[in-house]
Amino acid sequence: ATDSFVVRGRREEERVVMAGYPWFESWGRDTFISLPGLLLATGRFEDARKVLLSYARYCKEGLIPNFIPDKGEQASYNTVDATLWYVNAVFQYLKYTGDLNFVHERLWDTLTRILDNHVHGTSYGIHVDSDGLLLHGPQLTWMDASFEGKPETPRAGKAVEIQALWYNALNILELLSRKFREDRRAEDLRSLGERVKRNFEKFWDAERNCLYDVIAQDGPDSSLRPNQVIAAALDFTMLDTSEAANVVDVVERELLTPYGLRTLERSDPRYTGIYVGDRRSRDIAYHNGTVWPWLLGPFTTAFLKTKGPKDPARDNSLKNLLTPLFAKSGL
Repeated sequence: ATDSFVVRGRREEERVVMAGYPWFESWGRDTFISLPGLLLATGRFEDARKVLLSYARYCKEGLIPNFIPDKGEQASYNTVDATLWYVNAVFQYLKYTGDLNFVHERLWDTLTRILDNHVHGTSYGIHVDSDGLLLHGPQLTWMDASFEGKPETPRAGKAVEIQALWYNALNILELLSRKFREDRRAEDLRSLGERVKRNFEKFWDAERNCLYDVIAQDGPDSSLRPNQVIAAALDFTMLDTSEAANVVDVVERELLTPYGLRTLERSDPRYTGIYVGDRRSRDIAYHNGTVWPWLLGPFTTAFLKTKGPKDPARDNSLKNLLTPLFAKSGL
C-alpha cells in the first residue's frame, strides 16, 4: 500500500507522499504525520531521506509547504502545523536510524531557519507571543474547512496541538543543538521551552479535567475536540502523567468510535454527525463531528503511554480498539 502513496516528485531524486486519490496531491501535514508509518516502520529509510530533503528544498521563511501542486504551480504555505510535524518526523527518523550525520549535514540549516523564523515571526501571523506560546492566524491548522472564504472551524490564536507540537519541536532542536555542540542555542531553546511549558498551564480546563481547544483573544474555547490528545502523545509533553491520563479518558469517553475519533462531542449544538450532502453541508460537518481514522494514531500512542506497564488487559483493550479497522479492510 505504501507504494501507492510514495511517488517521484518533479525531479528524479525527489519523493513526495500523495495525501489521497483521486484528487489530493502532496500535502505537508499529511506527509509528515504519515511518514513514520509509511517509511520508517517499513524500513524505507532512503525514501524517508528523499521526502525530508524534498520538503527542505521548498522551505520558505521557515515554513514547510501546506501543499505542493504536481503540475508546476507555486507551493502554498498557509499552514502552522506542517512545519512542526516536519521537525517531529526528523526526530522519528533519528529514532529508527540514528543517522545524525544526515540530519546535521543535510537538514540542520533548514531546521535552524524554521526555529529562527518562528521566534521572530513569519507569514500568516505565525510568531512567538510574549508568553512563549505560538500565535497564529485562522485556518492554519488541520481543521481548516471553509465555505466561500468563511472558516467553518475558526481556531485563530493558540490552538492546543500547535502548542504541543511547538514544545516538542523546541525540545528536539535543543537535543540536536547539544549533539552538534551548539551550546548557546541549546540554552536558549531550554529557556524558551520552560517558558512555553509554564504558560501552557492556561490550557487546563479544571471543570472538565482536560484541555481547552484554543486560547483565543477573547478567552479559551472549551469545545471538546480530539486535538488535545496530540499533547499527550508526543515524545516531549507538557502534561504530567495524571493530566495525560485524564485527557485520554475524556477523549475515549466522548470522542472514540470504532473507526476513529469524532471531531466534536455529540452534546455540542454544532455537532453534525453525518458527512453528506452538498459542499456547504459537508464543509460544516468536516470538523464538527465527522470521524477521522488518522486520530487513532496519536490516541493509541497516548493510550499506551498512560495505561501503565505492558499487561494483557491493556493489550486486549488496544486490540479491541484497532480490530474494526482491519475487519473493514478485509485484512
